[in-house]
Amino acid sequence: MSDKDKYPSELAERFQLRLPAGLRDRIKAYAEKHGRSMNTEIVRLLEREFPEPWPLATQLTQLVTLSTALKEAIEDQSLNNLGDTLLQTVKGVASGRVLGVDDATRQAVANWLIEWEEQFEERQRDDYEMSLDDEEQQTLDRAGITAKFIDPFEDPKNSDD
Repeated sequence: MSDKDKYPSELAERFQLRLPAGLRDRIKAYAEKHGRSMNTEIVRLLEREFPEPWPLATQLTQLVTLSTALKEAIEDQSLNNLGDTLLQTVKGVASGRVLGVDDATRQAVANWLIEWEEQFEERQRDDYEMSLDDEEQQTLDRAGITAKFIDPFEDPKNSDD
């Protein structure tokens, strides 16, 4: 039987555990009271006490994305300041201005920042293009700009449209 044919519980690591007298009964009683198995209860408690570390890039993405969203959604100057300060801090880490950051972390933040800025610009471009009407989109595709060159004295009856 291959791994893809096994249940997840059959693929999970197994570990034999010796518990002090009475602890198993307390775990069992608590788990049953809350409608969980002993295994689920033990795993839940261990995951709470030994949480998965947060990758720096994931946290930076969440913080900067949230601050940018807040800045765009709310016209509160203090929130704008928060977003600006957060982004400047990230840029400071990447540039070496923020002291006490090792070179590997600084480089990781710099790489993340480049990727984030590219994605941010792409999202802004996509949002911008979604707001264009058909004529603007055609002009953008043809000339790379959306400028409108309108002759206010042109007779609408003689236009090409």
